Amino acid sequence: MKIRIAFAALLAAIFFAAVPASHAAVSSIHAPVHAYFHGDKKIKFSIKNETGASLDLKVGDQVATIKPGEVMPFKLPVGTRITTTTATENHKAGDLIVEVSTSMYSNSTLSIK
Repeated sequence: MKIRIAFAALLAAIFFAAVPASHAAVSSIHAPVHAYFHGDKKIKFSIKNETGASLDLKVGDQVATIKPGEVMPFKLPVGTRITTTTATENHKAGDLIVEVSTSMYSNSTLSIK
């Protein structure tokens, strides 16, 4: 009889010790799950073409053309990749220009030379 009481007390102590630990673990949500529930964070920035020639960029799945000296604004979700589709003096076709991240400054301008 005393063994049953001791065993029940041990199980109760383990249960009560585990409940706060599991409750605390729920509050630490990883970024992708947080983004899923709260929408994609979009970063607003611009790209300026300083290459002296028209530049075709692949923005995600779409293609955008930037004329020489033109500044094109973007508002893209985090993780979007911008690559070149035309070769220039300093960039080959397919080069990665930028991958949008949360560490980018909002309302900044990136110059491509």
